[in-house]
Amino acid sequence: MQNIKSLGLALALAAGLAFCNGTEAATRDSDPEMEAQLDFLSTQEKIWKKEMCLEEAIGQGGKLAVTDLDNNGRLEILFTTTAGAEECIENWGYEVNEAGDGVSLLKFLNGSNSTDIGQSTIRMYFACQINERYYIFETARWVPSMEGGWAREATLSSLQLSQGQVRQKSLGGFFEAHESRELPPISTTYRGQNYNIIDAEAYAKLAKTHYNGCHSNEVTLGWVSLSELWKAKDSREKVRELFAKSWSGFHTEEIDEGPVH
Repeated sequence: MQNIKSLGLALALAAGLAFCNGTEAATRDSDPEMEAQLDFLSTQEKIWKKEMCLEEAIGQGGKLAVTDLDNNGRLEILFTTTAGAEECIENWGYEVNEAGDGVSLLKFLNGSNSTDIGQSTIRMYFACQINERYYIFETARWVPSMEGGWAREATLSSLQLSQGQVRQKSLGGFFEAHESRELPPISTTYRGQNYNIIDAEAYAKLAKTHYNGCHSNEVTLGWVSLSELWKAKDSREKVRELFAKSWSGFHTEEIDEGPVH
């Protein structure tokens, strides 16, 4: 793993060319460097045994996924838990560092919002020019309205994963007024990246407009339940098999015919 930096860069460049052509590297799941990183992740008991393998996390529907969302040739291990409320979903994880002898923390959200990154498939935008991937997501929460009834507030955001860091940017959002949570909204106000009022059609185009020139991709994540990790926790070999199972389920494919316009 001493050459992980140069190998990771080569893998990332190769993967970038593949993604721009709408395909995926065929040898990803059998690559020796990825296999070495899976071995390394299985040694990180502080992460998967003392953080992920907690009774509380398992009871909150916790799950994990081994990915390479930022397309840099270094694996991430992501995990998500819920506390039974849309405001209490956490998504976080770690990425193997460039030296291959440690991990960097990736903190997506701090438990105050919901996001669909925990779904089996998500949409991401891939910028071929800089070989980085952006994840577009929408968070929403219900709040009591001062005038009575309810309001639903949402924010459309992007996450950029690069060099062990996560950067979040707001693209816009909307505000709905409701008499009750079971009824359609009375009114909806849409806002752009600069909080200017826009119409529904413009809001729907925000992500595409913001990432003009990027390629739109559907990314599949190989989520597995933390209860499976709990059953395997006393055997590093079984933990490694579980990580490999998750990694084998990770893939991405282009879902349009070219760059976003």
